[in-house]
Amino acid sequence: MIKQILFLTFFFYSFIVFSQCEVNENQAPFLADPVGAYSLQLIDGQISTDPLLADIDTLTAFPNAIEGELYQAVVGVRIPNDTSFVYELTPGEPQLFENVQINSITINSVVISESTTGAVDLPTGFSWNCVGGDGSSDCVWAGGDYGCISFGFESEVPSGLVGAHRLNVLLDVNASYELFPGVPVPIELTVDDLLNYYVLVVEESNNNSSISEIIDARNFSMLGISPNPANDYFSLEYGNNQNGLVDVKIYDILGNIVKSVKYNSVVGYNEVTLSTSDLISGIYTVIVSNNFESIIERLIID
Repeated sequence: MIKQILFLTFFFYSFIVFSQCEVNENQAPFLADPVGAYSLQLIDGQISTDPLLADIDTLTAFPNAIEGELYQAVVGVRIPNDTSFVYELTPGEPQLFENVQINSITINSVVISESTTGAVDLPTGFSWNCVGGDGSSDCVWAGGDYGCISFGFESEVPSGLVGAHRLNVLLDVNASYELFPGVPVPIELTVDDLLNYYVLVVEESNNNSSISEIIDARNFSMLGISPNPANDYFSLEYGNNQNGLVDVKIYDILGNIVKSVKYNSVVGYNEVTLSTSDLISGIYTVIVSNNFESIIERLIID
């Protein structure tokens, strides 16, 4: 029987967080993680980001959700026209079959596979919806389709959810394979292990939870943006681990760069002030880069 679907052309591209879904026809298969996603491991019910151990599953965390705030994370989707899978013609002897034609892929359900809180159900108010594909609310895409999956909460993130919640996205796959020339064999199965690596991390509203790291200004890290929401200007505070130029870019909700500036930076604490007089009201993403690393923060302009 079929044991596993292996998408061999599986790459990750970035989308801007807190944006509406914008179908990206230049995206490579299969998924595009939101900007702000990061790697972590769950070890004995605790979150670990550094170091990442070779013998532990490395997972992809969405940008952190905060109690009492609105939250959305958008994942880009591009369904390949064909893929490869492992099939056991003889029990115990799996074989790789290539050029399997995908007819459709449907999100069957999203469930919790692990949680640091011990939860077995999705967090209260957490849901998902889809854009693209056949345009229905059933999250159905044909081979070659583009679209997005939007994960979020129906309103503000409720209290009592602080922790890490590993999500498993189950997919119904409808495909066909020519076992012999001109003789297509239909394939229908539910894949329950392909997207079992996304994690939703929820922090306390005061950012004093055990999830938050103690910030050292000698590390390249965001120390804060104020005021936020901003009116005419905002100050950006960050720590840096080297001297040199940093690149500050501001993106709108469509992923367009609306402001780009460079500043000289020093090791330790840095602060720069930027005008917002040329920006309209809305939600923006600020990305600061030092040629080796990037840090990301959300900015709201009233």
